[in-house]
Parts: sequence; structure tokens; C-alpha cells
Amino acid sequence: MRYIKIEDTTPGMNLAYNMYDADGHTLICSGSILSEFYIKRLNDYGFDGVYITDELSEDIQIEPVITPQLRAEGLVGVRESNIDECKNVARKIVDQVLERGILSLDLTDLRSFDSYTYAHSVNVAVIACVIGFGLNLNSEELEQLVTAGLLHDLGKLVIPREILNKPARLTNEEYDLMKTHSKLSYELIKERWDISANVKAAVLYHHENVDGSGYPDGKEGDQTSLFTKILHVADVYDALVSKRPYKNPYSPYEACEYLMGAGGIMFEPKVVESLLLYVPFYPKGTQVKLSDGRDGIIVENSGTRNLRPLLRLLDGTMLDLQEHENFKITILHETNEQVLDPVVGEADRKKMLTPSRRYRIMVIDNMLVHLQSMRGFLHNLYDLELLTSPDQALLCLKRQAEPDLIILSMDIPRVNGIELIGKIHDIVGDMVPVLSVINTNDKSLVARCRKAGAAGYIVRPYKPTFVKAEIKRILLKQQVTH
Repeated sequence: MRYIKIEDTTPGMNLAYNMYDADGHTLICSGSILSEFYIKRLNDYGFDGVYITDELSEDIQIEPVITPQLRAEGLVGVRESNIDECKNVARKIVDQVLERGILSLDLTDLRSFDSYTYAHSVNVAVIACVIGFGLNLNSEELEQLVTAGLLHDLGKLVIPREILNKPARLTNEEYDLMKTHSKLSYELIKERWDISANVKAAVLYHHENVDGSGYPDGKEGDQTSLFTKILHVADVYDALVSKRPYKNPYSPYEACEYLMGAGGIMFEPKVVESLLLYVPFYPKGTQVKLSDGRDGIIVENSGTRNLRPLLRLLDGTMLDLQEHENFKITILHETNEQVLDPVVGEADRKKMLTPSRRYRIMVIDNMLVHLQSMRGFLHNLYDLELLTSPDQALLCLKRQAEPDLIILSMDIPRVNGIELIGKIHDIVGDMVPVLSVINTNDKSLVARCRKAGAAGYIVRPYKPTFVKAEIKRILLKQQVTH
């Protein structure tokens, strides 16, 4: 079977995987022939895509980590806030994961906008279980971890749907309300004697970052448990790869790049590494665009084939990217992101990453190679002013209009970066945020940057997806939330 976007479906296609509504009921069964009525119904429900089977993909088998029936049970348990049922489902999820042993998160989750909150909780539970499996947690620990995944967003069910599914950026008041969901979830389970303290803490603190920049209490490092750190990574990964009314999804490759770039900042690195053992950058059944202009469908992606998979071209021939003669061929992107109109598809992608107005950013770094790297992935999004001299930068700040953001390297020779932040603030005040760039995730340096008033920090080598997200967070004056 293979995955295609809903707008690319046509009557007569053979559905390869059940489609469910927000209550976990089957809308259309696997094996059904899609009609215009079915396609319209799926589109109205807000589904992003479907799995079909045809001659090109009939031999591609994609096994879900848990059965569709168990997923449906989880959906109902979360929707009804049935804590006892969630505990029961958690035990079954762990049993199925341990029984299968070798896992791969190949299957793209199929869900509507209305079922997002419920399906997200089930997905987070499964992903957390897979991470815990990779970290050698025992069955009892896995069951507690999965229970936390199912319960972590129950508080969102009392937040108005118009806020949960708002197609535009939340107001400050709406965002503050959204941030209360972890505490609301905790309130629902805190008196339950049969739920462990580890589960309760993970539910309450699953938005805390390892550097202390999260919420609700700004806990950092060892102040949060391994359960909490696992739940945080699982929650963010699933949010990134999900389509929402206000954003397009990241590809698995982009999501993994984001997680790796934020390792040691937002996420515990060993937890990210465990997830990466089971996340294929290009899932089976995904149609991709190649650098030579051809399209192919991913047939095999395990092990060393994660980056250089085996593909079937649309004429039926096989292409092995691991073979020497094919080394010059690379995967550009998923075809189903841009099937109908590549120009529009790329415009949509840039729209997701581009703020609502054109911002001006000053980058201060004495190394040209670092400035060129920044220019490479930011020049299409922002107006950049690249400077190698701190003195020149201070002079520009005195004589020119203030930039919207300053990105400052903290390791310029013979320059005290902390003092330079102070000099910048003396000129422009606190209205212009400073994003610090450091070479290593040194906690003492991070603390000094924060004390000096830095709005955040990024670590070299740059991970473009994370850098873009951090810049956007600062410019929009909000925490990263998922």
C-alpha cells in the first residue's frame, strides 16, 4: 500500500486502511472502492490523506505498532476521559509492543481535525512506549509511561474547541488558557491512589524543557523525571508531523532534525536518540521526488536504508539508492506535499515558516562561514544584516532603525559576549531581543546569557529547522507549544 494526499484521490482507488471518525467508529473499511461521495466525506472530516493499494504498491506491507481496534479503544477512552479504560488500554498497548519486539513508526496516522486531541494522545502513548522500549524500561514502567501518554492532554477537553482548532495564531489570552491544560490534566488524576507519582508528574510537567525554559514551573535537567522527558519528546514529535488547521505538517525528516537540533536545550538527548532508532525519515509507501526528476515509492527503509532507501519508480522498475551508480541521486522531498502544483506547495511550506510580516535580523559573528551558513537558510525568510565586527554593530544600532532581532555569537575573540549584550541593551533597551549563539551547551554560560537578558540561545552546528523555529518563537513573543 502507499500513502497519498486526500486531494490526489480519485474514484475507483482501493482503500488499504480503515478510516475512523472522532469516536473511533469506522467510516470506511479497508478494501472499499473510493467513490466521489466517500472522497467528499473524508475531505469534509478534515483528513489529510489515505492509504491505497494498487499494482505499484500491493507488495508494500506496513504494520501498525498497535492494532486499529486497540487504537479505537484508546480514542474512546480519551474522548470520554475514562481513566480506568485508559489504564486498561495502556496495558494492552505495552503487551502488543513487547510482543512485536522490532518496531518501526512507518504508518502515517490518519485522523481528522475533530479527532486530533484524542488521536494525538493515543499516538503520544504509542511513541512514548517505543522510546521507553528503546531505553530498556521494564513492562511495569512502560505501562505507567503509556498511561501518562493517554492522560497528558485530558485538560484540553475543557478548552473551547474554537481555540483548539483556531486557524490563526492564538492571542496572548488564548495562549495563556491553552498553557493551563497540563495543570488541568493533573487535577483530574491527582487524587487517584492507583496512579503512580511518576505518571502524575509526567502529565503535569510534559511541557518542561531540559534548560528550564518550559512551563508550568520552569523545571530543568534532573528536576524532571525520565518519564517526563520521554513524554515531552513524544508529544512534540507527534505535534510536528501532524496537520492542524493553523499549520502544515513537518515531514518525519524535518521533525527529527528539529528534535536533534534542540537536544540538550528542550529535550534530553538520549531520549531523542531512542526515538530515532524507530523513526524512518521516509516511511514505507511514501511517494518521493528524486533529484533527477523522477518519482518513486519507498519500499524498504530499515537499518542503513533509512537515508538511502530502496524505491519503486512509477514505471515499476526498482531503484536502490545504496548502489554505487545511484550515489548522485538524492531524495528532495515527499511528492505528495506538492503533487498538484509544486509552486503552490512550496509557497505553502514557506508560508508555514514565514512570520506574518517581513522582519529584519542583525547577525553578529566574526566568522564568515557562520554568517554564510545563516544566510543560506534565512535569507528567503528575513531581511538580514550580517556583521563581523561588534563595534560596527553597535555603531549601526546607534545610527540606524532598530532590527527586530539580534543574533549574537558569544565566542568572538577578545570580546566579552555577556558585556556586549549589556551594551546592546544600553542602546536599544529591552525591545530588541538578543538570541545567543554558543558552541557547547554550557549550563553556566546559558545561565549568564539569561541573566544578561538574552531571549534564548542556539548551539552550533546549526540545525536549520530548530533555528527557524526558535527565531519565530522569539519574534512572535511566545513559548514553543505543541
